[in-house]
Amino acid sequence: MAKQIRFIRLLLENFAGVKQLDEKYGDITRLSGHNGEGKTTFGEAPAWIFFGTDLFGKTWNPSPTTYEFDVVRARLTLSVDGDEMTFERGIDGGDAVYLVNDVPKTATKFKEAVAALFDKDEFLSLYNPAYFFTMNRFDQRAFILKNTLPPARSIVLAEMSRTSPEQKVKDIPLNPAAAKLEELLKKASIDDLIERHSGKNGLKTKLEKQHLMDKGRVNTLREQFDRLPAAPDDIEAVKAESAALLEQVQLIAPQMDKAKQEADKRSALQAQLTAAQQQVDSAKRRYMAVYNEPIEDTCPRCKRPLDEDSVKTVTDAKEARKKELHAEHTALVAKRKELEEQLAGMELVDVSDLWNEMREMERKRDELEDIIHAESIREGKKAELEAAKKAEDDTLSALKETIFILDAIKSYQAKESEIQAEKIQSQFTTLTVRLFDYVKSKGEYVPDFSIQMHGKDYATLSVGEKITAGLELSEVLFKQSELVLPTFVDGIGEYTGEFMIYGQLITAQAEKGREFTIETEDLSHEKE
Repeated sequence: MAKQIRFIRLLLENFAGVKQLDEKYGDITRLSGHNGEGKTTFGEAPAWIFFGTDLFGKTWNPSPTTYEFDVVRARLTLSVDGDEMTFERGIDGGDAVYLVNDVPKTATKFKEAVAALFDKDEFLSLYNPAYFFTMNRFDQRAFILKNTLPPARSIVLAEMSRTSPEQKVKDIPLNPAAAKLEELLKKASIDDLIERHSGKNGLKTKLEKQHLMDKGRVNTLREQFDRLPAAPDDIEAVKAESAALLEQVQLIAPQMDKAKQEADKRSALQAQLTAAQQQVDSAKRRYMAVYNEPIEDTCPRCKRPLDEDSVKTVTDAKEARKKELHAEHTALVAKRKELEEQLAGMELVDVSDLWNEMREMERKRDELEDIIHAESIREGKKAELEAAKKAEDDTLSALKETIFILDAIKSYQAKESEIQAEKIQSQFTTLTVRLFDYVKSKGEYVPDFSIQMHGKDYATLSVGEKITAGLELSEVLFKQSELVLPTFVDGIGEYTGEFMIYGQLITAQAEKGREFTIETEDLSHEKE
């Protein structure tokens, strides 16, 4: 049920040039008179009492400037759902004074008492139809949406999937984008999804960077792969040929080993024969040295001639040494002959052709193994390239998925904006409201606000049109807020339309030659 607030009585003392005023409100309170007589002041007083501002929310000091005064005082008696209250604000000796129900209050307590009834924007928008149009457009947007629930998620998902205006919401199958969002929104909100997927630190940016890196790696590996030797027509045939050559080499190798062993034996025997020949030659030289040694017939010490027996002894000693050396020489010659016979008995094997054949096989096999190794590198690089390409494809797939989600979110937000705007717009008759603006560079709708009457901005409207626009807006705000307040319309003489007022109406009209007059009308008899 709407909260009903009615103004009962206004008391002013030295307020904006009004020295004394004590008037009661009616269902309709009409103010008329010359300009500057106090009509706007009367209407402005409640705003100053509650918030210390004028009708447009600007801080205002209503102290008289043309005469001396003791105190500035403004007191409003009102009822809230039938219960009377009084609010009073004043200036006494330069100090602010606050009273609620005639009880002095601090500024904070006074603000709390007012806030329990309404906030400033709420009061001024409902009380002064022109106030809303002076607000910042984002404040206007927030205010008009404050009491409007956003459309249900299921409605938005269905509407973004609609293919025909005749479809009932419950019968609309979700399109892929809506179905994807329905799944994601079970675990996260739209704002969470936007934060996760978009922005500088979002998944889309990370995947775009990763895709560039993956693509660069694929290009590098492809260049490396293309520089490798061409693959053989049949690598298995190459492997088989290499294996066959290895088998042949392995068959020749024992023969080469055996030939080497025989050659080593022959070399060793030849070395023994050379040593034996050297021993024979040495024995011969020793024998000939003794053989050619002369027999002396004088004593080598005293030089006296030797007798026959002494000469014989010397001769026998020489012959004995010759015999010994001859026997040694004969034995060495026999040993040499034995070695010569052994050497002559050894078969001299020529393996040069076999060696050349094996070397040719090994050379050809090395070529084949190089081909096999190159193919192994090629296969490894191919596998590396395929893995990199798969990683690129996976990243691209993930990137497309996150772009799909972001596009789905944009569609969701656009449809939500459309539904919300239609819901708000349906409450107006002549006013057109825009809640979102499409940013082409971003491809998305962003919060915005504008309000026009017959395609014209508020600032370009005539006075009467501004009043019409303000009253229509007030009607919508009354319905939204479930708060019924008096409405003050200044310059009523310019307005020719009907009034749709839920609470009290206060009008002000300038009339030349007429003193400031307050007339009230009670409509209670019309309600009976």
